[in-house]
Amino acid sequence: MLQSVDISCSSISPDAKIGQNVTIGPFVIIGAGSVIGDGVVIEPGTIIYENVHLGANTRIGAQCILGERIGGYLKSPPEPNPDLHIGPDSVIRAGAIIYAGSTMGRGFQTGNRCVIREDSQFGDNCSFGTLSQSDGFIKVGNDCRFHNNVFIATYTTVEDNVHFYPMSCTVDSMHPPCQKGREGPHVGAGSIIGAKVLLMPRVKIGKNCVVAGASVVTHTVEDGMVVAGAPARVIKKRDEVRCHLEDRPAYDVALESVKESN
Repeated sequence: MLQSVDISCSSISPDAKIGQNVTIGPFVIIGAGSVIGDGVVIEPGTIIYENVHLGANTRIGAQCILGERIGGYLKSPPEPNPDLHIGPDSVIRAGAIIYAGSTMGRGFQTGNRCVIREDSQFGDNCSFGTLSQSDGFIKVGNDCRFHNNVFIATYTTVEDNVHFYPMSCTVDSMHPPCQKGREGPHVGAGSIIGAKVLLMPRVKIGKNCVVAGASVVTHTVEDGMVVAGAPARVIKKRDEVRCHLEDRPAYDVALESVKESN
């Protein structure tokens, strides 16, 4: 059963598959080959291009663009737009732009007006904050958080349970604008990337590391280390950092509390 505020103001391709109990606001466009799962809510003014798959109980905010067409579509003749998959129970907030050819797992969330370019792969329970951007061709594990105004360059790899804080940035070229040999950093599971951090190309951050705010990381960081500075240097082990409010390890408890809140 389709529920709509004003279906007459929307354009839904007859080749789209719409599930049960779907709510579609006015001025929504849904392209051919799209699959809209049960219980999805799509707010006014959103454009869903062809071959977009929305998992059940997902909510799409106003004026989003999903399945934004990639460069090949602009050729003559145009290449087919690849699928975009957004998992069930996701929340895509107003103004988000997500390109075709990407995949988001269950429980994906965005902030407002983020941009996620083609071939961005996210696992389950990830969030991507307001005004953040993925430049495409990235791989992200499960339970990762990207706060506001984060920039993730192409060919960046992020393992499970990594947190990027505001205005942190990865880059993929040692000599921009040269396009040869581009490779972003690799961030190990459980690591924390502080605000305004810059991770240089090809850098490997170990598991359970902490990169202090405003650091510039130019070399490999071994597992479990805290680094700070520009260039960043090891200052201590992560398990040596104590909470300033009570006698306990600082970072492990914080991460556990985030998991419990979700």
